[in-house]
Amino acid sequence: MSSRKVSVIIMTLNAEMYIKNMLDILCRQSLRPVEIIVADSESTDKTVEIAKTYELVKIFDVKRSEFDHGGSRDAALRASVGDFVLFFTQDAVIEQENYIEQITSNFEDESVAMVCARQKAKTDAAHYERLIREFNYPMVKKVRTKADIDVMGVKAFYMSDACSAYRRTAYFDLGGFEHPILTNEDMLIAACALKKGYKTVYDPSVYVLHSHNFTCKQEFKRNFDVAAFMVMHKDVFAGMKIEGEGMKLVKYVSKGLLSRLHFISFFKFGMICVAKFAGYRKGCCVESMGLDEIKENSGLPGWWK
Repeated sequence: MSSRKVSVIIMTLNAEMYIKNMLDILCRQSLRPVEIIVADSESTDKTVEIAKTYELVKIFDVKRSEFDHGGSRDAALRASVGDFVLFFTQDAVIEQENYIEQITSNFEDESVAMVCARQKAKTDAAHYERLIREFNYPMVKKVRTKADIDVMGVKAFYMSDACSAYRRTAYFDLGGFEHPILTNEDMLIAACALKKGYKTVYDPSVYVLHSHNFTCKQEFKRNFDVAAFMVMHKDVFAGMKIEGEGMKLVKYVSKGLLSRLHFISFFKFGMICVAKFAGYRKGCCVESMGLDEIKENSGLPGWWK
């Protein structure tokens, strides 16, 4: 595995507060990448200036007005040279110096197309956000195949480009990320991979610190976009329900908060759940909306052109 070429791609926009620490640990990896591509969307801070001081770094310019979750990542990957390509969002914190070696070890199975790591909550995460991370990212490794679709439903398609890895040949065999796309380019290509007979892997032994303290408005817009995405790809997600899994999460988090006497956080979590559900239900009706209404509800209004 150490002879394999690995490229790393970091999507950035004003990432000055994150970029140095991330590049430092990537340069200390036990399996050193052949390149680190910083795909930058016209940052106005010192992101690019800092990144250019690292020998391994190549800057890939992305016009902010043309950013697309699928298209921008696809263009950056096509500019890379690695047999395996790792994606990170700028605020994902890597702590393991064997991260690259460990995540790419999953590709020893030639049928594995992509891998994602575990996401742990940061120290500033709200109590409910920590429990959400515990629920969504268990400590059990999962190798998913086509057979898991009937058993796991939409969860079989889970993949996150906050901390993912792709086999280059499989990526191109699958046609790459769809674009333009509103969100969840990672989930869509994972669905395509399983349906075509590839395996995908969730490996909890590899992790990043990655969490958000979103407001109710942000959660509404985020879940509107997710629901709209699923409606727009109903050929892939037809018949798959996510409400049941959502209720399991609500019960898990609520029980955890109340058992720890986090009553204020429990109240805030309730508000977050209402916002999430409202956004999701609104997004399910996207086909009957006009463009102005879609833009108003979406967290990515620039995409709706």
